[in-house]
Amino acid sequence: MNGPTFATRADAPHAHPAAHHAPRAATPRQAAKPSVPPGGDAAAGLRALTYLRLHWLLILFCGTLVGGGLGYGAWSLLPSKYESTAILHVSSAPVSIASQGNKEQARTDFVTFVKTQAALLKSEFVLNAALRTMRDVGTVRDQKDPIKYLDEEVTVNWKDGSEVIYISFKGHEPNDVKAVVDSVQAAFVAEVVQKELDEKRQFHAKVELQMQEMQKRLEAKNSRPPGSRAASGVVPAGATTPAPGSPPAPLVVDGAVPLAPPAVVLAAPESIENKLGKLDPRYVIQDVVQLRQEVERRLPLAVREAERKAQAAAAKLDALKKAPADPAAVQAVEAAPDVLAQVKRVSFVRKRYEVMAHAGSENAPGVLSLKADWEAEEKALDALKREKLLTFENLRRSDEARKLVAEGADAVETLRRLKEQEAMTRSQLDRAERLLRDIPDPQLRLAAALNPDDPFAGGPQYSGPAQTQVSTEDGIYSALVRQHTLTKMDIQSPPRVHVLQKASQPVQKDGKKQVIATVAACLFGYALIAVGVVGFETLSRRVSSLADLKTAGPAPVVGVIPCLPGEAGRDPAKRAAANESIDKLRSYVAQTWLARGAATVAVTSATGDEGKSFTAFGLASSLAQSGYRTLVVDFDLRDPVLHDYAGVANEAGVCEVLRGEADARRSVQFLPSGLHLLPAGKWSDEARKAAVGGRLDAVLTRLKEPYDCVVIHGHALLTAAESVEVARRCEAVLVCARYRETRTPLLRKATDRVAAMEIPYSGVVYVGATESEALC
Repeated sequence: MNGPTFATRADAPHAHPAAHHAPRAATPRQAAKPSVPPGGDAAAGLRALTYLRLHWLLILFCGTLVGGGLGYGAWSLLPSKYESTAILHVSSAPVSIASQGNKEQARTDFVTFVKTQAALLKSEFVLNAALRTMRDVGTVRDQKDPIKYLDEEVTVNWKDGSEVIYISFKGHEPNDVKAVVDSVQAAFVAEVVQKELDEKRQFHAKVELQMQEMQKRLEAKNSRPPGSRAASGVVPAGATTPAPGSPPAPLVVDGAVPLAPPAVVLAAPESIENKLGKLDPRYVIQDVVQLRQEVERRLPLAVREAERKAQAAAAKLDALKKAPADPAAVQAVEAAPDVLAQVKRVSFVRKRYEVMAHAGSENAPGVLSLKADWEAEEKALDALKREKLLTFENLRRSDEARKLVAEGADAVETLRRLKEQEAMTRSQLDRAERLLRDIPDPQLRLAAALNPDDPFAGGPQYSGPAQTQVSTEDGIYSALVRQHTLTKMDIQSPPRVHVLQKASQPVQKDGKKQVIATVAACLFGYALIAVGVVGFETLSRRVSSLADLKTAGPAPVVGVIPCLPGEAGRDPAKRAAANESIDKLRSYVAQTWLARGAATVAVTSATGDEGKSFTAFGLASSLAQSGYRTLVVDFDLRDPVLHDYAGVANEAGVCEVLRGEADARRSVQFLPSGLHLLPAGKWSDEARKAAVGGRLDAVLTRLKEPYDCVVIHGHALLTAAESVEVARRCEAVLVCARYRETRTPLLRKATDRVAAMEIPYSGVVYVGATESEALC
């Protein structure tokens, strides 16, 4: 042959076996091969691996491009940020030289105080003050809303139980990061800590001013000429100490103007008066008030709360004891082996008793003995169940009971301690009240002036509004002096919040995160391309292996050609392998179909360009060389190619025969290999209309008369109507499927259509398989 055939062999025999001329028997219809469903998840996984193997170069190239772009974007968008941290120290209790206030209460409120300071650190007025010092910081200056940016990016953290607050900020510029942290810390110190100190100083100045005004008023009221002591009761400056037995000297408190002694003096021994005169009644009154609050308010409430807790624990424990048994425990008891054995014994004794009772008298000694045994066994069963149930319930309730007992014990101990504390507080209250009543009259007078509503600050009442006003103003002045001194000490005390560390040197802490994100982005690029390839292949479902064909339709795979049509003419090794596969296909067709009377074999495909012309011409050449009188007909009238394989001209052919312009016998061309060829001829619409019905039957019948086998190269089965007409008039149909060209759903439709036409024999030929697949 002159064409690019691969089936021509010079030494092929041309004898015609007798079996070839035997009369054709009835052609039984071949049983269709059932469609095999895909192998589930395992088959899908193998198919995905096959797709990845087929497109590894595409995945490598495109994945490198996409992954490189994604990795560059991740590296640029997620650069390693610099972080700087400043530290503030917050004392758990206020530090004061005067030691005023309740430090335990301050420690209790420490968590709230820390949260308040953290909120103030990110408050708007602090961030605004920080922005005024960050005008040259580019990281903040480039933001549309710097306040919102700082509120989101500046982090304030603290650990529970710690006195340290951390101020952190992350950014790409180390100098900007440090400047932001320093500015926020300095703004907080200036706007919160220093402002609080300034307010204390202003308060101290106000107290000092009021104290000076009160001192001037007292000096003006108590200034009397010498000799007026009896009238006013005020001792003038430079007065001498009174003689023994005279009234006591005026009392001077905190540098205030001395008050005159009362007109009536308590008749108390000199030694007791000297001792009590050293006491300040204000502190005694304060102790009395505090002790009374403890006795009348706090301790009774605490005692009642402790009693309630003890009663609640006892009630819970009692409820736990009276609680019904757990159904699960009851079921476990019923299923216990010894209980089941006892149940069997009870059932056995009961049955014996019932049998004996029905057989004789119920009052017979033996029957009564069995009844007693039955009752004894039932009591034993009940006792066994109770014992086991008690054991299960004790195990179940032991933990909860221990907790309730411990809770009750704690409540009882707390109640005892509170009652002891109440008794001790009442004793201290009685002692303080007696001490207050025994204070000499000058001290009582001052106490009455400072606490006019206190019932324990009583004593001899002094008449006269002038004396009362002087005493009241003197007490106010004393309180102002005390507040002035305590405020000054508080100002001089260290602040509760102070800077422990300014902004640290910025360091890169997220470098690992940036590298991981970049690597992940690169891998995601490869994964994206791989998923795209697998998704595309899954949707298109192109034939990628012999396994895909075996599950694609009802027709069996009868031929596997390890060569593509274009490779047979270029590579001698592949051409030899293709010849062997074609010979195997010819052996199958001859032994399975031709030997059973089939004479016409149609070679088609689901769509075009799937190797049907390659297979048809190769099969016909192999049949001719093996001794069969073979005619190959090019019935692909629209796109004929067999004349190119044979190396002859496409002159008069099938189209002319169908139009009645030529005789079928005279249009057949004889090839040197012994193969006879009827080309397609010139296509026309009249030929298409004639390729149906009786005209087509007559042409095919005339073509088959002198030949052992007629191989018809038809059009694609799913794209042309005449291909169906030709295929259903043949005894056998070969559907070709080409590697990476044929789509599995279309191949299934083609094989289903062949099965629907009830053609006796059919099969699939796989073109472009691997060498290992061709060994099947």
